[in-house]
Amino acid sequence: MSKYPNIEKPITFRGMTVKNRIFVPPMKTNYIKADHSMSDEIIEYYEEMAKGGVGLVTTEAAEIDGEHLYDGTILGIYDDSQMEGFTKLADALHKYDCKLSVQLIQGGPFANSKLNGGRMPLSCTPIAHVWNPLDVPVEMTHDDIKHYIDLYCKAALRARDSGCDSIEIHAAHGHALLGSFLSAQVNHRTDEYGGTIMGRSKFLVEVCDAVRKAVGEDFPISVRLSASDLEPGGNTASDNIFVVRQLEEVGVDYVHFSNGTLYDAGTLLPPTGKPRALNVPISDEIKQNTKMPIGVVGRIKEPWVADLMIEQGHMDFVYMGRQMIADPYSPKKFFEDDFASVRPCIGCLHCLYTSAIGITMQCTMNPEIADAALKIKEKASTSKKVAVIGGGPAGLEAATTAAKRGHEVTLFEKKNFLGGQFVIASYPPCKQELSGALGYLIKECKDSGVNIQLNSEVTKDTLANDFDEIIVATGAKPVMPKFITESGHPNVMSAWDVLFGNHVTGMNVVVIGGGSVGCEVAEFIAPRHNYREVMAKKVSIIEMQDNIDKTDGTYNRDYLVTRLMSKPIDIQCSAKVTNITENSVSYEQFGETKTIEGVDTIVVAMGSSSINTLAEELKECGKLVHTIGDAEKVGKIVDAIATGRKVGLAI
Repeated sequence: MSKYPNIEKPITFRGMTVKNRIFVPPMKTNYIKADHSMSDEIIEYYEEMAKGGVGLVTTEAAEIDGEHLYDGTILGIYDDSQMEGFTKLADALHKYDCKLSVQLIQGGPFANSKLNGGRMPLSCTPIAHVWNPLDVPVEMTHDDIKHYIDLYCKAALRARDSGCDSIEIHAAHGHALLGSFLSAQVNHRTDEYGGTIMGRSKFLVEVCDAVRKAVGEDFPISVRLSASDLEPGGNTASDNIFVVRQLEEVGVDYVHFSNGTLYDAGTLLPPTGKPRALNVPISDEIKQNTKMPIGVVGRIKEPWVADLMIEQGHMDFVYMGRQMIADPYSPKKFFEDDFASVRPCIGCLHCLYTSAIGITMQCTMNPEIADAALKIKEKASTSKKVAVIGGGPAGLEAATTAAKRGHEVTLFEKKNFLGGQFVIASYPPCKQELSGALGYLIKECKDSGVNIQLNSEVTKDTLANDFDEIIVATGAKPVMPKFITESGHPNVMSAWDVLFGNHVTGMNVVVIGGGSVGCEVAEFIAPRHNYREVMAKKVSIIEMQDNIDKTDGTYNRDYLVTRLMSKPIDIQCSAKVTNITENSVSYEQFGETKTIEGVDTIVVAMGSSSINTLAEELKECGKLVHTIGDAEKVGKIVDAIATGRKVGLAI
C-alpha cells in the first residue's frame, strides 16, 4: 500500500480520469513567443512535470482577447493559429498519462493601453486596476458582455479541439475581467450585473453556462475562485457558497480555490513563514456546504500535508505550484518514498517576482528553470581532480555538479560546518524552512561522492598541486566602516555576528542599515510582541534611503515589514548617521540632527564585500581558477546556486 494513498488514487471528472490527486496550478513563466503562442521552451518545462509524475498540469493564464492583451508576455488562445502549440503540449503530456487544463483569462482593467495600441481596457465599472492605475477602463455594455461570452466559448473550443483535456476559467483575486465583475470592491454597477453577489456573479455564471453548451457534455470545466477576498467589504466564504452552487447548476465540474485579492497580494502568493495549506480554514466553509469537488492551493509542498488534507475531507485534490518549479519530479519521489531527495521550495517568491517583471522566470533552488542548458545531462569527457574552496551554496552546488559529472572533487571549508550565509539566512523569524533547503544541498553534495574537508583553511601554499582545476567560493564578509568601528563605542558588531550568536545585544540597540539583513536582524533581536514597557528592550533601525528593504521586490518584504511594524522597533528612514559616542548615535534627517541616547549596542548591517584574495593569489601561481558566488560578485542565494551549477558544468 502506498504511503500516501489519498494523493495517489485517481479522480474522474466527466470523461477525464486523472491518475493522481496532485495538480499544477497556473504559474506565469514568460517563456512565450513574441506572437503569444506556445514555445518549445514552455512545452519542455511542462513536460518535465509530466515526467515527474504529476496528474494534471494547468497552463499559465491564456488570453482569450487579442485586442486587449493582459500583458506583453501572456500566452494566447485567441486565434486559431495558436492551437498548434496547445496540441504539441497536450501530446507531450499525454505520453506520460498527464492531463492538460488551459486557464482562460481576459485582462479586464489590467489590460494596459500601452500594450494594445492605445485601446483602453474594459471592465465592469470605470475604476482603475490597482496594478494598472493610469488606465481608467471603459464600462462594458450588455453587447460587450455578450461579445466576451462568445470569446470565452471560442477559446474553450480551441482548447478542446487542440486535444487539451479541460479548461479553467479565471475568476479569482478581484482580478482580470471575471474576477473584477465578481468583486464588490471593483464592481459598482447598478444593473443586473452588479449589486449583491447575485448580480456580481451573473457574468461568470453566464460564461460557464455558455461554455458548457459550446464544448458539450464530455469536456470538464473548472473555475478558479478566491475562497474569500480577505478585505473589508469583499466577498466572503458565504458569498462563494452561493457562487459555487450556481456554477454547479450550469455544469462546472470542479473548483480551484486560491485566496485574497491583488490589494494584498501576499494573501494569494504566500511567502515563507506562512502556514501550510493556509487557505483551508476558509475553503472548508465552502467545501462543507457544496457538493462540488474542490482543490486548494497555498504552501502545500510536503506529501503528508497534501495527503492529510484529502484524508480529512478538506479538499478532493491538491494544487502544488512552486514546489513543482523547484523539483518537477516531486510526485514521483513522493510515491517512491524518497522525500529526502526532493529539492524543496523555500517560499522566497523569486519565481513569481521574476515572471511578474517580465524576465525569464528564475527559481532559487532550481537553476534549470531560468536556463535549460544548466541541466546535468551527461558525464564529462575527461575526469579531473577538482578543488572547491568554500562550502556555502555556491561551493556546494559547484562541487555536487562536478562530482555528478564524474570529476573527483574535494571541498575545503574552513569552518566546522557547511552552508556559509545560507545558515544564518534561516535564523530570522519565519525563515526556518531555509534550513531544510540547505540540508538538501549538503545531502546532495555528500551523496554525489564529494570529499568534504571541514576545519580546512586553504592558502596558495597549502593547496595541493595535483588539482586540475580550482573553484574559489570563499564568499563575502560584512562591511564594517571605520567611522563606526573606531567611534569609541564599546559594543559594535555585525549583523552576521548577532545571527550566528557570536555576540549578545543589550537593551537599547541601534541597527545601522535597513536593507533585508538589517530588518531581519532587528526583528531577530526584538521582543516577539509589542511588550516595550514590560520587556524594556528598544531596537532602532537607521536607514539612509527613503524606505526599508527596497531591494526585495517580493511579498516576503510586505510580510516582514508588517511584522516589524507590530513590534517595538523604531524605524527611521532618510536618515544618515553623523556621530557616534560611547553611548549614543546621532543622525541627520530632513535637515535636523537627532540623537538616540543610552545606546548599549550598535549592529552594522551595511552590506558585504567579496573575499577573493585567494583566487587572485592562485591565478598568479598559474593555476586554472574559477571564482563564483559572492567571491565573484555579492548577490543572492539564487545567484550563488546558479553560478555554482554553471561552473560545475563547464569543467
